[in-house]
Amino acid sequence: MQVPGEDFTETFSSVAKFNTLQIFLTLAAFMDYEIYQVDVVAAYLRGNLDEEIYMRVPDGVEKLGSGRFWLLKKALYGLKQAERQWKKRLHEVLSKLGFIRAFANDCLYLKRENGKITLLVLVYVDDMAVAGPDGYWIISFKNALSKDFEITDLGELKFILGILVTCNRANRLIYLNQSAYIHQVLMCFDMQDTSPVATPLAVKHDLTLSNSSQTEAKKQTYRDYANGIHYLSLVRSLLYATQTRPDI
Repeated sequence: MQVPGEDFTETFSSVAKFNTLQIFLTLAAFMDYEIYQVDVVAAYLRGNLDEEIYMRVPDGVEKLGSGRFWLLKKALYGLKQAERQWKKRLHEVLSKLGFIRAFANDCLYLKRENGKITLLVLVYVDDMAVAGPDGYWIISFKNALSKDFEITDLGELKFILGILVTCNRANRLIYLNQSAYIHQVLMCFDMQDTSPVATPLAVKHDLTLSNSSQTEAKKQTYRDYANGIHYLSLVRSLLYATQTRPDI
């Protein structure tokens, strides 16, 4: 029921691009930094509101008389500006801790000491990957962040954006793997038992309509693909897999 211009204005909030993640990991590998992951609990409830917004008292909560409403002091899940207000609040806290935003992407934060980068923080909504030269800097960052937010320490970075991250610090290499995501896509489109082939179709092959008998379920699936119901979803899934497998 929010009214544009009254209950909210701007709603856009950027998220880290995949090439920014690649740069973040490349820098961490090149400088032989440790990489950890931190999650902020109930992040959307941390943002401050610029507008005056009221909400109905939820069912099951005792009302103090009829016609009562609540005036929100903080953002709430479901508000159109909730993600944007959280991003603004996080930026205020990171700036207070001495971080500056990267020029090319405002989801990458850097902290310098004596001209040297001591911490890198990549933000994806409420999920943060933190890279530093040793545990001291990373622990100091977690302690400082926990003074403003309730956080969950997820330990060393293993998964981010559905991508498996494997670090080889001895050779300063980081490997990215989307096999779990690809398996999930195959399950979603009922292709987990399909036999893989290098070239699924002959070049310049003439296509003809098959007259073979098919189950009604398969016929409906083909009709769905023909109508574009599943086709666009499949294309989007394949495009995301090209983050680590551009050869497809």
